[in-house]
Amino acid sequence: MALLKLAKEIADGVVGDADQATVRAVFDRLCLETDMGPEPDAAAQPSASLH
Repeated sequence: MALLKLAKEIADGVVGDADQATVRAVFDRLCLETDMGPEPDAAAQPSASLH
């Protein structure tokens, strides 16, 4: 339930009043990333910055 609420908040923040399909797509992505965990190289790569 918490991921679904987060998905709704993210979708609404990006597109305004998000429809159910958009919220579902964001929810599916959150579930995928939650299941997979962080990317293995994410900690090894320095963060990019603009100068």
